[in-house]
Amino acid sequence: MGFQTRSSRFVVREILLVGIAAAAAFVFINHDNLYLSHPFRLSDARIESYCLATAMIYLFLRLVIVALELRPPRAYAAPVRCPECGQWLDDPTTAGLEAHRRIELTPKPSQKEIVSAVALRKAVDAARFGNLRPPIPSEEPNPAAPIPANPTSEDLVAALNDPDFLERMRHSPDPPTDRRLKR
Repeated sequence: MGFQTRSSRFVVREILLVGIAAAAAFVFINHDNLYLSHPFRLSDARIESYCLATAMIYLFLRLVIVALELRPPRAYAAPVRCPECGQWLDDPTTAGLEAHRRIELTPKPSQKEIVSAVALRKAVDAARFGNLRPPIPSEEPNPAAPIPANPTSEDLVAALNDPDFLERMRHSPDPPTDRRLKR
């Protein structure tokens, strides 16, 4: 006998619980018959007492079922960071720490690499803004200005040799309009 829907299983389960509660209420009220000291006879209780006992036993059974279905809370380990790199570890056990150490991470750049990257960035910025000179009024047509986003290699080398070029550009009468360059 398979139940097709969830609601039909719910109805059958509740009917079974009410039936068990009614049988328990009958036994509870007529418990004198269990002593076998006299012939079987029903108690003279009214039907309301049977209904009240059935309701109380049904509620007791539902509470027992709810209590049995409760699960203990899962124990979570406190999050742990790797002492070497500072990343959060998924598995804080020693085996998890060893597995984390086996993963090869990108090494931190050395001081020399940082200095060269900063110098290159400054050279690119100086060359980009070095070609933005104020226009000189003249009778000749303006020559084509180089694109500041594409500096030539000579401009990059000149910016490396002249570290104060960017500072002079900032304080010139016609400073660059780029917002990244602050006074």
